[in-house]
Amino acid sequence: MANEPSEVKKRVSASNALMYSVLVVGIVVVVNLLGTRVFGRLDLTENKVYTLSPASKDVVRNLADYFTIKAYISKDLPPELANVSRYVRDLLDEYRTYSKGKLRFEAADPSADKKVEDEATACKVQKLQIQVLRSQKFEVGAYYLGLCFQYAGQSEAIPEITQSEGLEYQVSSQIKRMTQKKRKVAFTNGHSELDLNQGFQALKHAVAQEYDSTSVNPSQAPIPDDVDALVVGGPKAAFDDKGRREIDKFLMKGKGAIFLVDGMVMSTPRGSAEIPGMPKVGQANDSGLNELLSAYGFKVGDDFVLDRQNAPGPVDLGGRRMLANAPVFVGVEVNEPKDPKELTLLGGVKALIFPYPSSVGLVGPLKDGKPAQGKLWTLASSSPTSWKVSGFFFFSPNTKVEETKEKGPFALAYAFQGPLKSAFPSAAPAPATGMSTPPDPNATPSESAKPVRVMVVGDSDFASDEFVQIARYLPIYQNGAQLLFNAISWTLEDEALTPVRAKMITARPIRMESDQKVALIKWGNIFGLPIAFCALGILRWRVRRVTRLGQKL
Repeated sequence: MANEPSEVKKRVSASNALMYSVLVVGIVVVVNLLGTRVFGRLDLTENKVYTLSPASKDVVRNLADYFTIKAYISKDLPPELANVSRYVRDLLDEYRTYSKGKLRFEAADPSADKKVEDEATACKVQKLQIQVLRSQKFEVGAYYLGLCFQYAGQSEAIPEITQSEGLEYQVSSQIKRMTQKKRKVAFTNGHSELDLNQGFQALKHAVAQEYDSTSVNPSQAPIPDDVDALVVGGPKAAFDDKGRREIDKFLMKGKGAIFLVDGMVMSTPRGSAEIPGMPKVGQANDSGLNELLSAYGFKVGDDFVLDRQNAPGPVDLGGRRMLANAPVFVGVEVNEPKDPKELTLLGGVKALIFPYPSSVGLVGPLKDGKPAQGKLWTLASSSPTSWKVSGFFFFSPNTKVEETKEKGPFALAYAFQGPLKSAFPSAAPAPATGMSTPPDPNATPSESAKPVRVMVVGDSDFASDEFVQIARYLPIYQNGAQLLFNAISWTLEDEALTPVRAKMITARPIRMESDQKVALIKWGNIFGLPIAFCALGILRWRVRRVTRLGQKL
């Protein structure tokens, strides 16, 4: 009988253990079942780089028909690509989840099946050549890691994937391009402007990914009706009256435009040969656009804005092309709105370099900076340490530039969204007694048909190939091309993918003000953490020992 309570206690303990085990197994089964039906992911990164953005979800959620993505992935990928491969699979699984069954995703290894390899080749997915370490020596291996997109009888591909950053934008833009009608942007020509074929070639591929593009000379031909936005890229010859009227007529249709206008330009002194190291001269640039822009509220100054807050830029030193700081390469921090959704144009752009910029002033309907209707944003300004120069300006990197009394800050770029009054409204016909005059179909309306999106920048060099190519040495120069591409999307009112384009992992470097702080953190990591861990162990041991002895600390 003495053992009976002990036996009962054992049976109760066994029953509790069994019930606990059954409960744990049941919870695991339920969680797994829910996991197969309810999709969710916790992403703690600032830009949510590991989860789909709302724009990407909308792209696949609104698919009109079935869309297929085939991932060609080798099974024996080296470690450098294995992590990317997992990211690709997770990303496509998430696209499939939000597509409501419209997006199909399948993965295959072309190296294991000749038929699959032929399919990959037909879709232009290529083998990726990469150097890997095998058996204590480096070898060049060939692997598949690419995507094939199929929709409505057409096929497109991302032939090679080497990194996860930027992949969501590539996939979303590819799906959008294949399933939605492209909008069209036109670059003006005939006035020595920059366009996608000369001057803005770095943007050509990016623009082609999302939009159709064309060129037009408004001084010779009307702007086609299928054009949705216009880019005037730094004209060096004046627009005539016909060209200005065509641009005005285009804006009155409610379509957007980007004006990159240089108030002054740098050139070799007239009559001199191009000799390395020779000083450049700045002269006023008559673009013929101030008459048009002033009617909308903007005026580009016949000046250069120089700034003590500057960055390295390309200069001729001793007959060699080098990078050197100069006040003509103005560094600015963009003026982000309080709500980023209010103006997507600045997505992913925190700072810019404006080479040889001119000031942009507000006149006419925007003179006080407060439009009667619509919104006005100052995108970029020089610092309080900036100044203006005008007239003939000689610049040499070996000569100190004297500051003038006209101090900054000066506005360098504006964006406006709202109704515009025409710069050339057609005169209303005098009413005739007893007769009605039919309206002239070619007449320019006095006001835009709907709110217009306009960007005016006193510089065209910030996004030009000459300066964007410096991004390989100074990444900040890439922001110029990024801003112009964002601006094209904004003026087209098609900026849904702008936040996706700007998604990237944000670096969080530790800022060190002194060598002492560096040493403190270094030795703290080496010795401090182990000592703290040992101290915790000793404290825990002492507490347990005192508890066993029934004493109080």
